[in-house]
Amino acid sequence: MGKDLDSFHGQELLDIVCGLICIPSENPPGREEAAARYVLQLLRDEGIEAELQWAAPQRPNVVARLKGTADGPALLYNGHLDVVPAGEGWSEDPFAAVIRGGELIGRGAADMKSGVAAMLYAAILLHRRGCPFAGELILLFNVDEERENVGMRHFLRSGVHADYAVIGEPTGLGICTAHKGVGRYRIRTAGVAGHAAKVLEPDNAIPKMAALISAMEPLRSRLKESADPLLGYATLNVTQIKGGTAPNIVPQHCEIEVDRRVIPGETAAQVLEQLKEALNAAAGTSSSAGLSAGTGEVTYEVDDYLFIPASTIPQDHELVQALVEVTGDVLGNPSAIGIFEATCEAPFLSVDLGIPTVIFGPGSLDQAHVKDERVPVRQITDAAKVYMQLAMRLLQQQPLQEE
Repeated sequence: MGKDLDSFHGQELLDIVCGLICIPSENPPGREEAAARYVLQLLRDEGIEAELQWAAPQRPNVVARLKGTADGPALLYNGHLDVVPAGEGWSEDPFAAVIRGGELIGRGAADMKSGVAAMLYAAILLHRRGCPFAGELILLFNVDEERENVGMRHFLRSGVHADYAVIGEPTGLGICTAHKGVGRYRIRTAGVAGHAAKVLEPDNAIPKMAALISAMEPLRSRLKESADPLLGYATLNVTQIKGGTAPNIVPQHCEIEVDRRVIPGETAAQVLEQLKEALNAAAGTSSSAGLSAGTGEVTYEVDDYLFIPASTIPQDHELVQALVEVTGDVLGNPSAIGIFEATCEAPFLSVDLGIPTVIFGPGSLDQAHVKDERVPVRQITDAAKVYMQLAMRLLQQQPLQEE
């Protein structure tokens, strides 16, 4: 690209991302240790200060810090090491990291080991040049993004300061300034088991759950009545259901999972109370105990095990505008500004810590969690170059110069 990027070797970067994809780090079951140790060794081989932070057994984050030549701001680059289970139906071994037709195929290629590798390689090249910037570049590669965020929560407890943050989720090299949050709720009903042929007045957990599911429909409709200008309206969906043990036994238990997408301004307490009010409406009572429906008493339990708020950053923020300028330099045209259609870990930084945060990375969100997941190789190399340029620009140095 330019004289300051003449040390950039695409094959070296490709070797790093392929090596990472070849290490299974599926979640569940959530054993990311081998992938974390691979990243740690790459950093330490370069002489970069790095450590493992143990969020849980076999589940370490990797944290690295590159100190500049003078005092200045701190920039955090973040990506997650876990991937969803590969599943069946692949045309290639999902952990073989196959390159075909200019695309890298493998579980995690888009979500998001390519982003991790691009951030990692950008940091390696900056370190080889002597970290010619002011301030600090922090790398956080965490575990458990795909489930309950134990890695990010552990990192936050260690004490974090940064002036800017970039999440390397797959955006197709677009600049994403906002995304909806998510609440996850596990709801359970209980009945009394008995032989289906003999019990004439069954206390059945499944019809009770059906009443609760119906009671949530008015709430789902009301959520459409108010919308965020960028992100649209909030949503509610029942995404999983299980109950019963055999075809001839009255079900003693039923359980559903509810996915609630959250727009800016909605809090964990408000969303949970809203959900409980809808469930209580199943029997016209304000208490979650003693709901009556049909022949049995409808009681339920709610486990509100996850809440991630929405994340936003103004489009005229200096971090966003720096990315616009850098993508223009690297890609030839500035990347478009838009929204991220899924939820990621940006709110842990933007909402909890007040760190201005954007989402920018290689690969398409359409490729996340699918068989034959893939990413264009060119996007991986372009992302690494953008991460290099952005660090130099934000950390009080001149941008890398063209020849």
